[in-house]
Amino acid sequence: MMKYAVIGVILLAQLAVAQEVLSDRVRGIRVYGSAEAGFPVTTLESRPITIEFDVTEAQPPDVYIRVIHCDRDWNATNSYFINDEMQNRSRAPLSLDPAPAGVQLYRFHYSVRIPGIAGLERFAHSGNYIFEIVDASSKEVLARGRFFVAEELLTPAMKISNRSLPSEVNPYNQVNRIEVGFALPRPESVKDEIFYPIKLKVVDIYKDRELGNRWRVDADFPSPHSFVDGLGTTKMRFWVDNVIPGNDYRHIDVRDVTDYPEGQELRSRLGADVSRFLQPPRGDHNGVSTITTATRYADYVRYRFELASEYRQYETVFVVGDFNGWAPSPNCTMTYDDDTRRYVWSTSLRRGAYDYQYVVGPNDWMSVEGNDWRTVNVYSAFVYYHDDRLGGYDRIIGFIQRLSPGGNEPTTE
Repeated sequence: MMKYAVIGVILLAQLAVAQEVLSDRVRGIRVYGSAEAGFPVTTLESRPITIEFDVTEAQPPDVYIRVIHCDRDWNATNSYFINDEMQNRSRAPLSLDPAPAGVQLYRFHYSVRIPGIAGLERFAHSGNYIFEIVDASSKEVLARGRFFVAEELLTPAMKISNRSLPSEVNPYNQVNRIEVGFALPRPESVKDEIFYPIKLKVVDIYKDRELGNRWRVDADFPSPHSFVDGLGTTKMRFWVDNVIPGNDYRHIDVRDVTDYPEGQELRSRLGADVSRFLQPPRGDHNGVSTITTATRYADYVRYRFELASEYRQYETVFVVGDFNGWAPSPNCTMTYDDDTRRYVWSTSLRRGAYDYQYVVGPNDWMSVEGNDWRTVNVYSAFVYYHDDRLGGYDRIIGFIQRLSPGGNEPTTE
């Protein structure tokens, strides 16, 4: 078996925003699936994802969902055969419910499952997808987000282990090593298709629900921290060895109206958050949020995040969570208050329970939160295949999820 010891690249950098609201007519967009951590991945015909959002208008607008196939870097696939504007959209009114009596800040709640609605009964092609909520009259895009469609042509295996970096000190020396291995399907098991191993060069790995971050192993770009075994053969292994586990997410729960009453800006009952740089994990929900539904309290509240700091030690601090797609952006930038010695940021949240975290700009997830092997994460891996047919497009022909091992000792050298 051939071994390429310096092949692949790890990309742990902010990609374009994973989900965003583009109009004040829409609030609280969320997308999740049935996979671990609610990761938004579906198959061509089953295991639908759910897209939810709220609308503020007095009458339900005429909106539809448009889906756009993308390459593995989230650029729209330049092929009419793949992205047919007349085909890749819903064709019937979207499912909605009026807001419960007493709710003030939105009028309708939409919950849509795809595939499975008229016009999007199934997906013809696997790959990365962007969905858009579009006003049928003005063609205005009100919101957008990301999801994945995977084929089950491969049966990948994933191994995650703890590794200590001898060149670093605690806690920077604690990393996960992730290995993804698979064998190409036998020709007789795949009808009318022949897979060429040389077209299979990329594996992307995501943590929990952080769609704006990924680790990539790419056989076309060299890196000392990722490897490919068996490139060009029918059995391959892709691995990375410097995946930062981070720390468990922080958690807020504003569902209790006694602890968090209406009509005021809410703050944590426990006081301002502090740095957890050397604190151990305390458990989380892998980034999944739970919103309040079907009561008069299923409304939006103003919430103020506060991070204590004796001085302005960070130029930029972001707050990330399911409420903004786990992506640092200018819209979630904290300001430093010299009087209270706190970084602060206020936002509107649908009442519910949320994991969240502080990120130092531009994309430092460790300086405030720390890093610890004992953190247990859900890792999701996608195996890409570049198909030259139909103008050329990136397929996902294998998908797997695993939990990291936890523990406070290396499990591999």
